[in-house]
Amino acid sequence: MGSQGSWLPYRVAAGGWQMEQDFWLLQRLRQDPRPCLRFYGWDRLTLSLGRHQAWPDLPPGIPMVRRPTGGRAVLHQAAEDAAELTYSLVLPLSYLQARLPNLRRAQVYDFCCRFWVEGLAALGIEVDAPASVRGQGGQDRGYRNKISCFAARTRADLSWQRKKLMGNAQLWQPWGILQQGSLLLQPNLELWERYLPGSQVIGIYDICPTAPGIPALIEHFLQAARECFEVEWEEEAWLPWPD
Repeated sequence: MGSQGSWLPYRVAAGGWQMEQDFWLLQRLRQDPRPCLRFYGWDRLTLSLGRHQAWPDLPPGIPMVRRPTGGRAVLHQAAEDAAELTYSLVLPLSYLQARLPNLRRAQVYDFCCRFWVEGLAALGIEVDAPASVRGQGGQDRGYRNKISCFAARTRADLSWQRKKLMGNAQLWQPWGILQQGSLLLQPNLELWERYLPGSQVIGIYDICPTAPGIPALIEHFLQAARECFEVEWEEEAWLPWPD
């Protein structure tokens, strides 16, 4: 493998804590410019909003957090539902510059999502081609007017037969990028319609009921990330980061 990186094992915690850790990993790139990948779950039903998303009428009775990345609102079910696998990926700018002819956002998204695309294909799930996303800039028309990330599709997302399987968003800094994403496993359609009506969601267990559970899925996608990024991922112990 060409590079060394670290990965952090699956951890369930409150949404605010998870967002702080992802942002901390991006800041850490300035002193430790290695790729880092982590997977996590949510301790309760939570709504996350994009970095600059304005939404004055939040639904009552559900915690809300703001992501450091952009995009629209995402509903995160509690980890005990096994409904979702959330991840974050940080990559140094120098790593990207060495592998991509240019750093256009669409190409960076394609590069960062490739391990998901290939990992899903190995499970028998062929996602829609990016060209099937309509409109200028590789996104559905009207995307900017949507509240829910899963109510429309962009070049950054993965869908299956026009239903959205995964949403992704990024934050760029001069030294590197943070990409956050949510892969749906078995979403509760009633909850999605209650909190984010109009979302077109589907999970991998809806498509492939024999897909493995979360621990095996993590191993599966970690291997895909090893091959796609040409990185040897070394497991990293959790540090005593402040809450």
